[in-house]
Amino acid sequence: MDERPIPAGEKPGSEPEIIPPDGDGPQSRSSAAGIRVFVDGGGIRHIDIARLGPLGILVLALMIGILFAIMLILVLGAFLIWIPLVGLLVAAAIISGLIRAYFRQPR
Repeated sequence: MDERPIPAGEKPGSEPEIIPPDGDGPQSRSSAAGIRVFVDGGGIRHIDIARLGPLGILVLALMIGILFAIMLILVLGAFLIWIPLVGLLVAAAIISGLIRAYFRQPR
């Protein structure tokens, strides 16, 4: 291969670290969920995501249920507002038709 010198402006700031699959790297930590994130830039940060237990699943289901109930209330509220407005428009159309028929009668 042809090795040419790389100018200083084109050199990467840091080399990528290759962590072997067995996790014997210098930052290796055991994680309950098996998810690890390594960020290099001003230090190494670890994000461990734990598995949910029964209480966590219950709280998550409760939050999803509350959000669903709020969305349902908002949608039904918007629908219930339109029912009287449509009723008023239908009533106005009927009254307008009756008034028009009354004034068109020959005298």
